Amino acid sequence: MRLKFLIFLIFLFFLPISLSFASSEEGKLTFPTGPIDDFETFVKAFDSMRCAECHQDIYEEWKESYHSRSMVSSIKGIANFFTVGVPKEWEKQLDKKEIIKCLDCHLPQIKFASERLAREIADYMIKAKLAKGKEKDEAIARLKKLNLSCYGCHNIKIAATAPGITGHIEPNVIYTAGEGESDAHETEHAPILKRSFFCIQCHGVYIAPDGESTYCNTLSGSYVHSYLGRGGRKTCQECHMYRKDRGHRMPGGHDLEIVKEGIDFQAEIKPFRYGVGKWVPAVNVEVFLGNKAGHRIPDG
Repeated sequence: MRLKFLIFLIFLFFLPISLSFASSEEGKLTFPTGPIDDFETFVKAFDSMRCAECHQDIYEEWKESYHSRSMVSSIKGIANFFTVGVPKEWEKQLDKKEIIKCLDCHLPQIKFASERLAREIADYMIKAKLAKGKEKDEAIARLKKLNLSCYGCHNIKIAATAPGITGHIEPNVIYTAGEGESDAHETEHAPILKRSFFCIQCHGVYIAPDGESTYCNTLSGSYVHSYLGRGGRKTCQECHMYRKDRGHRMPGGHDLEIVKEGIDFQAEIKPFRYGVGKWVPAVNVEVFLGNKAGHRIPDG
């Protein structure tokens, strides 16, 4: 009798894990539906390499983007938020509810992390900034495995734009900007992926689930209030994705080519001489810079 009871307890222990990877349709890509407590399991569940088999070209573009290194490229700012902003300025405990205020954009998959794993990931971010030597290197190596993955944009963040309109998001559905079907996964057309509001939810003022706002330096206010307010009609995607077939590289302020396109540069150079008894050659340079982008420059 005790043996049967023990087997039953073991079954209950492993049940959440098996349910979290339940498939909606046999043979198709599946994703978690419940909390994950193990770091490596978490990484594998959302690895964009799962998409590369069918979308190799898009995967290679994404690898060049800052989305593919959304954690390691922001160590200083996020670590400061975790070590100064939350405990000292807000006088709060660093739990998943607070951690998500950064990672809901930098690592949307965090919603599927257990409370313990969320704190572990936050600890890696802190060690990557404050630790030294081997401990620092190991933390950075862990963070390099985490990023804004394909699934982050093409599933998780779909509902975040307007949940009252979007409704329930199916975990095993890949939402796309185009229309079509796939043998690898269930697909659904999501027009929001072509609209600036989809980008603005992270590249602007982020509203956390508890209602608090996080004012990052990736502000979209100038795009909304100045560019659109003066009649501009281009979306973020038109300049950062569709133009010159930039695709999922989505270059921004770190890319010299797109920075040059956004700045109008003119210079007037006038030579002259000055001096008493002996002429000294000199030059007067006047530089005129104009903003041709749909938002303020610089911005992130």
